[in-house]
Formats: sequence, structure tokens, C-alpha cells
Amino acid sequence: MGYCIHLGILCSLVLVFCTGFCSAAESSSALIYIQGSGSAITNGSNGMIIMVKDVVPYFHITDGVESKLVPVESLTDISYPAQAVVKLFNAENETNSIIQVLNLSLSDENKVLTLNVNPLEYYEGEMLKSLVNGQELTLDEINGEYNRADIYLEAVWEAPSNALNCNPCFCCDFGGSGECGDICTCCTPT
Repeated sequence: MGYCIHLGILCSLVLVFCTGFCSAAESSSALIYIQGSGSAITNGSNGMIIMVKDVVPYFHITDGVESKLVPVESLTDISYPAQAVVKLFNAENETNSIIQVLNLSLSDENKVLTLNVNPLEYYEGEMLKSLVNGQELTLDEINGEYNRADIYLEAVWEAPSNALNCNPCFCCDFGGSGECGDICTCCTPT
């Protein structure tokens, strides 16, 4: 009888160790930095539009541990809406505004970035908080032309499902070609 109990406990432990332990994963997030010049903010038929010309061909992305440069065309692969801070510069001043990017598009051989945005009154997260510096202006106050634009976009990916058991990554290299893919669905096993 004692032998059967010990064997049952041993089998149960082996089963637990073979199947592993599960825990809930948090959402992954990253900070994306985009830079351009010749920017303008206008009110369009579909809401507020920020147009940035001469966009740098690579954006910087970091999760606080790793940093990478990724081709700007990969911005279209991110899930929107996303929260962001836009810093606009002209000869007189620098302005900051918290926005929600509803969608974006690239044109003119990826040199012109057009953002469809909503102004936000406040930001509850932590990733962009230090970029605002207490100057939470609405886009209504800063319509017009600017010499330079810096956009800090908070990209958030949902926690991967237990079935996939993968972590989102910034960019995939398909077969060593150096080509980047969908940064929201590219996964590496954990």
C-alpha cells in the first residue's frame, strides 16, 4: 500500500515537471522615436492631421533593455490606436502635446509621414510621462508650420497566448535577407 502511494506521488511530480508551470504574461511595450522636418498640423475632414516631411528612414525602438533601428515602413505594421507625444520645434519655441495616433501612412518614397490623431487631455502611463515635462498642450493651440518634429510613440503588444508561447519582437530577419516583417506578430520561442 505504501509503495503505491509513493509511486503515485512520484508520478504526479514527474507530470507537473514535464508539463511545466504557467503564469500570466504582461503586455510588452516599446518606445518608438521618429524624427522629421517641415511638419504641419491641420484640421482635416477626418480629424486632426500631422504631416511630417523628410522623415529619417529608420526609427529607433527600445523596450528599455534592447534598442534597434528599424526601417520606417515598418510603422504601418503596428496596431493602432497608439498613444504618443509629439514635440514640435520652430525658431520661437518648442511645444509638446499628448496625442492618440489613430492611423498613419507613408508617401513620397517613405519620406512623408501623415498621422491622423486625436489630442489627449492626460496620459496615465509611465513610458511617455518624462517627455511631457508638465507642458500638456492641446493640438488646437499649436496648429501651423514647424521646422522639426520628434514623435515618441508608445507601441503596446498584447501578451502572447499560452498556445503560441512567444514574445513579440521588433523586427524579423527572414532567411538572412535583412528584410523586416510584421513587428506585431513576429515571434521567437521562449
